[in-house]
Amino acid sequence: MTNATGSESKIDSYLGRVRAALRGLPEREVDDILRELRSHAVELAGEGGAGVEAALRSLGDPVDLAKTYRAENRMVQAECTGSTLVILQGLRHANRSWLGRFTVTVVYAFGYAYVLALWVAAVDKLLFPSRTGLWYTPGRIWSLKLVTDGRQPAGANELLGWWLVPVALVAGWLLRYLIDGAARWWIRRYRRSRQTA
Repeated sequence: MTNATGSESKIDSYLGRVRAALRGLPEREVDDILRELRSHAVELAGEGGAGVEAALRSLGDPVDLAKTYRAENRMVQAECTGSTLVILQGLRHANRSWLGRFTVTVVYAFGYAYVLALWVAAVDKLLFPSRTGLWYTPGRIWSLKLVTDGRQPAGANELLGWWLVPVALVAGWLLRYLIDGAARWWIRRYRRSRQTA
């Protein structure tokens, strides 16, 4: 009886450290995680008489284990949301290497920079119509230029006029949809690869 009480006490102590490291997650989710870990620890301790200490060691450091659960939580949230910040947080966990996480995050941020540039151009066209436009220089390949500072290229013609406003707004929303979809796909792909590994 004393041995069982001591085992329970060790498991409770371990789970208490995991709970502290999971602070900020929804309480129901934390309870589910702790229930799963308790069941796993008891099962491991019973296999071949391995003991509670060995079972808890096999689960790993409580803080590292909590970080893994937090990362998984962020990625699940990112898959289900339209929030840019939540998706960005999910992307930060969706790669095994530091360089991969950095690269994916930078690509996502650059995509959003283009979205914001399109939206700013639409607003700028409304406020300062003479200095903003999409310009094309005849006779030159790849000569489209979005100008918002009033310095139009020499000999260029404005293509869209006031149509720049709806075109830039729609193009920005479409680009945002594509960027978020690609980010969710990346996170989903990473989570599946971890589950199969």
